Amino acid sequence: MVLSVSVVLCAYNRKHDVTECIDSILKQDYPDFDIWVVDDASTDGTYEFLKERFGKNKKLHLIRNDTEMGNTRSRNMVMRQSRGEIIASTDDDCIVHRDWIANLVKVFEESPNIGLVTGKVLPIFYGKVPKWLEPPIYPILAIRTENQRTEALNPYGCNMAVRRSVMEKINFLNEDITRKHGGLYSGEDTDLGIRVRAAGYRVVYTPHAVVEHKMFPERISKEHFIRRALYFGMSEEVYAGSNVWKLLDGAANIIIFLFKFIVRPKFSTLTLIAYKTGFMIKALGGDEKSLEKWRKWFMKLAQRTE
Repeated sequence: MVLSVSVVLCAYNRKHDVTECIDSILKQDYPDFDIWVVDDASTDGTYEFLKERFGKNKKLHLIRNDTEMGNTRSRNMVMRQSRGEIIASTDDDCIVHRDWIANLVKVFEESPNIGLVTGKVLPIFYGKVPKWLEPPIYPILAIRTENQRTEALNPYGCNMAVRRSVMEKINFLNEDITRKHGGLYSGEDTDLGIRVRAAGYRVVYTPHAVVEHKMFPERISKEHFIRRALYFGMSEEVYAGSNVWKLLDGAANIIIFLFKFIVRPKFSTLTLIAYKTGFMIKALGGDEKSLEKWRKWFMKLAQRTE
């Protein structure tokens, strides 16, 4: 029996990019799937553009938010409305490979105990890649290039699929972690992986389910990486919480990374320090204003890095 699949994605002011994404999904070689797209109150005519382009395609369901709800709430809304036994997720700036759905489903077919499957995310760069962009900080851009199957990785929202029964059991994505346009809070995908495992299901990474993710030039800057790393840390405190042991672990990691940075001032090491600092800021009661002060300090150091 073929498992039915619903692909969900949220779009905001990227009408040409999301069109390219939808086109790639429609080319899938899988027999039973549909697509659910929510336009999160775009101001560039995304909804009208998509309605004109895909309005007659029975595989595609297009929904428009009157006001911006954010990525997580929008995804939850269409996940609940969709019908597939498997709910797959990607982003409006991604292009999926032709066998993407088929390779996700193959893993689910191995065991009913597999609750979530995630896959490879390859970058599409639009210019020269800086030397400081190294594997330790690939997660900032949601890049995943591992070639071996594993159950040790957390999912990325731009390339993951979950059994509907599991999503219903754990009450879908955590809406305390929602990202609106311009915001950098994230981690709803990592939180999902944690809760899927806690519910007794396996989370599997397969390198055969491939998505290509556009790396727009504004993302490839030290400024973006530092801000993103600080918010990554703050987001982790939101979904994972904090206690004395986590605070001690965070402080210890900062000391270790700081020593490495003093010995060799690499930007990737500074980014990891910023990530742990973001967690500590939130855990100790800080807010975005506190984060901004730290961002300025980190950027001064960033100018001296390799």
